[in-house]
This record gives sequence, C-alpha cells and structure tokens, in this order.
Amino acid sequence: EAFETLQDSIEFASRILPIDTEGVEPLYSVLEREKLALRPDTVTDGDRQAEVLQNAAVTEEEYFVAPPGNIPLEQGERMARTSKTWIELLDTCRRSKFLDFRLDGASVRDLTLAPVGQLLRNNLRTEWNQQGNSNSPSNAAPIFAGRSDHTFAENLLTVQRANGNKMPKLPFGVTVEETQTCKLVKLGANYTLELPEALVLRTTYLLPPQTGNPFLYRLQRQRKIWWMRLSVDPGRYFISDMRRDEAGPNPLTASVSICARFLDRTEDVAEVELERLELAEGGEKVGKQRATVVHVEHSLDRAVLAILMDALECTASEHCVKIHRKIAPFKCAIIGLFEKNGDTNVWNDLIDLSKHLTYVLRAANLSVLDSCSSDWQQQPPQAQLNQPHHRHLPELDQIGVPYALILRAETLRTGLLQLRSRDTTLSETIHLSDLPQYLERIINA
Repeated sequence: EAFETLQDSIEFASRILPIDTEGVEPLYSVLEREKLALRPDTVTDGDRQAEVLQNAAVTEEEYFVAPPGNIPLEQGERMARTSKTWIELLDTCRRSKFLDFRLDGASVRDLTLAPVGQLLRNNLRTEWNQQGNSNSPSNAAPIFAGRSDHTFAENLLTVQRANGNKMPKLPFGVTVEETQTCKLVKLGANYTLELPEALVLRTTYLLPPQTGNPFLYRLQRQRKIWWMRLSVDPGRYFISDMRRDEAGPNPLTASVSICARFLDRTEDVAEVELERLELAEGGEKVGKQRATVVHVEHSLDRAVLAILMDALECTASEHCVKIHRKIAPFKCAIIGLFEKNGDTNVWNDLIDLSKHLTYVLRAANLSVLDSCSSDWQQQPPQAQLNQPHHRHLPELDQIGVPYALILRAETLRTGLLQLRSRDTTLSETIHLSDLPQYLERIINA
C-alpha cells in the first residue's frame, strides 16, 4: 500500500507543469509596500450558544472550556521542562508519595516503595508480561512463563509438556522473575542504586540459527517503543551502540542497551541503562540443533525510579506526577461535592452512587480510588459543607491519578457528571451511561 501511494505521488508530481517565476517578487516584499489594516471582525456565537455550552465547564483553576480538550496557556508553560540538577531530580522523586530512599554520596540506598509505589511496580510488571500475550504481529515471538528456581532446561521441558509434549516452533521465549540480593544498578555514570533485594525480569528467546541479528534489531526497536509509549517525554529514549565481547569466552556474543537520557538541557545530563539485550550465536541446544539465544534483562525497581524521574523532570515539583495512564496506580478517582444547605439524603445517595460506579469500573478492570465514599463515611454531612471538590485534586495529582469523576447533587437528577483530566486540569461533561466504555476507550487508547 505504501509503495502504491509513492507511485501515485510520483505520477502526480510528473504532471505538474513548470511555472515561470521570472520577475515574481516574494510575498513579504510585496506586503512591505502595502498599508494593511486589520478587519474589524467581531466574534459572535452564531446562534449556536446552546451547542457551544453543552460540554463547557469551569475548572478548579477557573479556565472556561468549550469545547473540552484545550490546554490552557499556563498549563502548556508548566509542561515545559524545568531546570534541575541530578540531585534535585532524585530529591523530587524522594519527596513524592511513591517511594523513599537515602542518598549517601553517589549511592541511592534503602529504597522502599509506598503503597502507590507498589501498585506502580505491579502495573509495570503486568505491562512487561503482556508483551508476549498479544496476537499482534508486532510481537517478536510468543513467550511462555518459566520459574526462577528451575534451570533453563527444566523450563524448556515444562514448555514442551504444556505444548502437548512438542517443542514450540522457533522463535519463542521463556520469561522468569528472579529475586536477586545485594544488587548494584547503575544510575548514569556517577550514581548507583544499591538494592538489598531486587526483582529482575528476564526473557530468553530461542531463534533459528543465522537469524539472531535481524531478530535483535527488531526486538530492540520494539523494546524502545515499549518505553516510549509509557513516557511523558518519548524523545529521551535511545538505543546504544552494539558491543561485542571479543576477549570473552564467547566472541560471538553481542549486546545492546535501551537507555534514557535525563537532564539533557543541563550540565548534569545522565544516561541510564534500562534494559540490556544480549545475543549469543549457538547458545542453547533445542532438539537436534543449536539455537541462537537473545537475553533481555529488566530491573523492575530501577524501572519504577526511571518512570518517576521521567514524570517529574517535566514538572516544577512533585505535586503533579504525570505517570502514563496505562501504568498509573489508579486509573481514576471518584470525588463528590456536597452543596451548602444540602439534604442529608442527597449526601447518602451520592455515597451509594460512588460505590456503584466503583463496582462498575472495577468490573471493567479499571482501578478506582473511591475517595468520595471513604472520606464521607468518616465525616458527618456538616463537615462537607463549603468544601470544594478540588480539595481532593492536589492529592490525586500527587499520586498520578489521570482522571477524576466529580459527582454533584444534580448528578442524581440528570445523570451528568464531570470528568477531570490530570494532564490538562480541564473537565468535560459526560453521562453516567457513558461509563465504563468511554473511560476504557481513553485509557487504553
């Protein structure tokens, strides 16, 4: 299809007649000699006021949005990278609600994950494990689950038994989760992450002979795209140069890394290795032939820190952590607005509605933080008077919740509620009947 499009373009270009531009002045030189006046245009609603205001909203920052989806100028400026040093970036990660550690000189020690950090870690592991479960033609090869307490030969035997006592057709992969102790992980050229206990995800691909290099090129590109899709700044990821161990025991071994470049606009620029891919020709015997082997190693704890650094480098502080919606600890939150002089029955109905929405969204495999019912059950209705809904929003931004459902008393009458975006701070009006399909669509897009 692309080739046909190119042929059509060439054919179309060949039909364009040459234009004689002799004596033709550039447009800017013509305009310089003319006195141009602005037209006295006025902006009207064109008798479409009801349509324009249908999904309009005033957000917590008093931006008027019609239609939804526009990014305010101030928000656009805040999305630009801020000037940080490497120490400041690490401190910003430490002050976040995701993890804590101790910085001892050039060593990051005693890394501990908060509950939301554990959720982020689990979501990253799920995304990694899904790489071979899809039927997409972009997948490098089918992947089978192995056990870290088994040898590779034992894992191959398990795969063979699961495949009807037949070895799967090459290529295929076996992934294991291995807990390593006293592991040192490089963070750029000058810092190390010391982990008393680290979870390492390792996938071993078995390939037909003489197909190692093409497979490695395709796989390294797919792994780079995997990181880019989960990033706030996809341009920071790159593939290192190929390295060959000429002096090692196996001179046919080659390796390449997926890296991220942080603080590239400062003197503290640092390149962090995220994954290492190793190619070994004739590394394993499968049946009667020796297969080419490609290993991919991924440190999950380093990945959590790298994702946080990616999200926080582009913000002025840790008050808004823009983690990608697919790996965010919670996909959405439910908060409520109890109006002044409101009826207690309305308050109870909103709690019931939030519980129902939580059930519906979780049934659709969307993780939900129901701050509406949890907060309201702890406080009497009078304590909720005059408390604006955006009292919760900074807390949600700090733990990276991409969307918030805002319930009001009128939601019980009309079924309309506000869907607030973390990244734009804007809200749009949706109907209860749009859930969970609409939220699924924008999160999985």
